[in-house]
Amino acid sequence: MGVFDLSRKSLAIVLSAQLLLATQAATVAQAQMLGTDVAIDRYAALADRGLLLDELQRAEVRDQIIDLGIDPAEAEARLAALSDAELATILTQMENDSAGADIVGTLFTVFVILLVTDLLCFTRVFSFTRCVR
Repeated sequence: MGVFDLSRKSLAIVLSAQLLLATQAATVAQAQMLGTDVAIDRYAALADRGLLLDELQRAEVRDQIIDLGIDPAEAEARLAALSDAELATILTQMENDSAGADIVGTLFTVFVILLVTDLLCFTRVFSFTRCVR
């Protein structure tokens, strides 16, 4: 019975050591309170990064990147390396610099230019104007 007692003791020691190591690894994790605004900012940054990666996957964008001599994989890697503030800056620029976004302002500018040229007798576009001469 000496061999069985030795194997039981060694099994008990191995299982105790494994249990001790398992509980030590579990206590390494630390929890902290997470505010709602912090959680929203984290998920918003992830969504912004996903939006830009989706834009890079579009065929016309990918073709233009290749035409400029940039490897698409390198562009994706650089995009993944951007900070959250840099991503927000890029998205703000994309929203503000969209082509044709200020169509009302453009039409108003063209109207004013044509009105002034009509008043100075350079053109005759509007029938309600008279030359200043």
